[in-house]
Amino acid sequence: MDYLKRFIAVAIFLLALASALSLPYVYESQTLWYKFGLDKTALRAGQLAGMFALTLLFTQIVLAAGGSFLKKAFGLKNIMRWHRTNGVLIVFFACTHVFLILAPEGLANLPIGKKFWPEMIGSLLLWVLVSMVISSRYRERLKLDYRRWRAIHKPLGYFAALLVVIHVLYVSDSFAQIVPRSILLVTFVALLSRVAWVKAHARIQKKRGQGT
Repeated sequence: MDYLKRFIAVAIFLLALASALSLPYVYESQTLWYKFGLDKTALRAGQLAGMFALTLLFTQIVLAAGGSFLKKAFGLKNIMRWHRTNGVLIVFFACTHVFLILAPEGLANLPIGKKFWPEMIGSLLLWVLVSMVISSRYRERLKLDYRRWRAIHKPLGYFAALLVVIHVLYVSDSFAQIVPRSILLVTFVALLSRVAWVKAHARIQKKRGQGT
């Protein structure tokens, strides 16, 4: 039975990843129409890196929420280990995304100002992600109390998920189209619903345990 749960979980992840990576091809951004050669390749790779980061960030929320399904399928220790590793991968793909997107335009033409507010949201998101990974991996060296760190870390995770949705929706004209926009919003709502359900289920189980 656990093998079936693992298969289902992995299949859902791979399907989500494949769908995300296909979007830049199916709904091509107009910015790619004016790029050629290495610049176009870099921009395309940057978009794919962004989709990787988006998928892994949503996955990170699922891993953090846990739930009996994942715990029975993989075990709590594995989930926590993947959660830590996944955090580093998110930052890696996010940084790769930023570099490859900016490289064709030149680092001297950084998108700064009110006109580029979606890009500024992305910059804020990157700093949030980096701070979360650093504070997690070096919490003891930074002398951060676990309870206080956890009280900040979890809300920041949800904040990061909200930021990435806003960034993706408005930074790329690919998501101005109804299908990719709807897929992203439905996935985000499903993600929040999953977290809410896990938390509600945990409270119910706790009350039952206290009642016995």
